[in-house]
Amino acid sequence: MKSTEQEQVFLDEVYRKARLLEYDKREAQKVLRNRKVLAWRKAVTLSGIAIITAAFALMIRFGKIDQVLCVVLSLLLIAGGLLIEKLELSWSPENDR
Repeated sequence: MKSTEQEQVFLDEVYRKARLLEYDKREAQKVLRNRKVLAWRKAVTLSGIAIITAAFALMIRFGKIDQVLCVVLSLLLIAGGLLIEKLELSWSPENDR
């Protein structure tokens, strides 16, 4: 009977370690997925800002925008940047599922 109890304790420990390793594996996969999502969001945000800024710069360069409109567009870019920052802080990986 004593050997059976020892075997059961051993098996319980083996199963506990197996569950712990499986949990660690799932957590590592979540971290990797979250890094990919954050990298993608960062790339999309930066490219969007760069494209809009380049478009406005070209419009200014070729005289399609006067000084008042330039100020308004600058304020819109600042507001857009603040909005993007607020949205990035509110995004959660749990919402992507």
